[in-house]
Amino acid sequence: MTDTVRDLPAAKRALMTEGLKLFASHGVEAVSIRDIARATGFSNPALFRHFESKEALARALFEACYRRLIEALEAAEPEQGLEAWLAAALHEIAASPESVLFVLDNLKRYFATLPDDLQKRNLPSQVTAMVRREQAAGRMRGDLDIRLSVVLITGALGQLARSAHFRDQAIDAAAIAAGLARLLSDGFSPREAIP
Repeated sequence: MTDTVRDLPAAKRALMTEGLKLFASHGVEAVSIRDIARATGFSNPALFRHFESKEALARALFEACYRRLIEALEAAEPEQGLEAWLAAALHEIAASPESVLFVLDNLKRYFATLPDDLQKRNLPSQVTAMVRREQAAGRMRGDLDIRLSVVLITGALGQLARSAHFRDQAIDAAAIAAGLARLLSDGFSPREAIP
């Protein structure tokens, strides 16, 4: 999670940490207040001292996880291209697969609850900007619908986060970034017209 979450009181941090694990594994709807309380060892009233509801906890988690992911992607050097951008995303997946999985699985549900500064820095825009840079540099075809590229890239990241979370396996972010970049570049690279 983010440094902001790490700086929280221990009880609130525990609620957020266990809530994230449960939400990523089972979905927000399937998790109850009792489940979160049981996982943390706190009573239901203890949870309500920190969050007014399960939804309030989920929104707080979404904002913290989303902020961390966006900041990591923005820190990637645009000139370094697709592989560097993917490496930043995969580093986040390696560090906290449940965080990235929770964000990607809940974009539709919680995006509108984010503060304006984060809504302006949205994930599809990040992916779109990266693809446009690759197209401008001649490393990706410009004639493909950019939405297809965005869907393929975010889908691949979601599946990698899902695999890392549910299989509880460490991932080699650099190796996967290189392989995924190669796969995307080969599939989307400019090609000469076939006679």
